[in-house]
Amino acid sequence: MEHWIFDLDNTLYPAENNLFSQIDRRMGAFIARRFDLSPAAARDLQKSYFRTYGTTLRGLMTEHDIPPEDFLDYVHDIDFGVLRPDLRLKAVLEKLTGPKYIYTNASRPYTDKVLAKIGLDGIFDGIFAIESADYLPKPHDQSYHRMAEDMGLDPEKSVMVEDMAQNLAPASRMGMTTVWVPTGQKWSAAGHRPEYIDHTAPDLTEWLESQL
Repeated sequence: MEHWIFDLDNTLYPAENNLFSQIDRRMGAFIARRFDLSPAAARDLQKSYFRTYGTTLRGLMTEHDIPPEDFLDYVHDIDFGVLRPDLRLKAVLEKLTGPKYIYTNASRPYTDKVLAKIGLDGIFDGIFAIESADYLPKPHDQSYHRMAEDMGLDPEKSVMVEDMAQNLAPASRMGMTTVWVPTGQKWSAAGHRPEYIDHTAPDLTEWLESQL
C-alpha cells in the first residue's frame, strides 16, 4: 500500500487510558452550562447529537450555531498525563513504506498534544483534523473525499485504521483497505459489518509488525 491513514483516539493509544471519558464529561458540562440543563438532560442531548450528526459538536453547530472553537477549547482542556510514549508502535510506524496520515474528528491543537505525549510527533506526513473538514466529521462521506483530496492520495492504494467500525464504511466504499482496532466497547463495534472490515487488529502494533 502507498498510503496509511490512522485515526487518533483509542487507535494510536489504548482505550484503557480513558482519555475520552474526560472529554465526555466536559462535553456534558459544556452543554449543561450553556443551556442550563441538569447533568442527565445534558448527557441525553449530547448523545442524541452524537447519534444524529456524528459528533456532539456538529449537532451543536447545526441546531444552536455554537462556535466550534468555544466547544473544542473547553472539552479538550483535560489531563494528558495518563498517556505514555509507545516506543514499539513508533518503531513499527517508522518502518512502514509510504506516507502516513492522521485523520481525526478531534481538533488540531488536541491532536498535536496527544501525539507529543505518546511519542509520535514528527512521525506523520499530514494531519487532517476536524478544522480541515470544516467541522464535518467522520462518518460523513464528504469528509473522507475531502481528506483524500487534501492529502493527494489514491483511496484504492490506501489503508485506513480506525477503532470505530462505522467509520470504516465510507473508506471501504471508496476502495480503501480497512483495519478495525476493536476496543471491547459497544461504541467501537457499532455499525460493524463484515463486508467493509478487511482486517481486525486487537493489537495494532502487532498487526503492523506482521505487515512488514
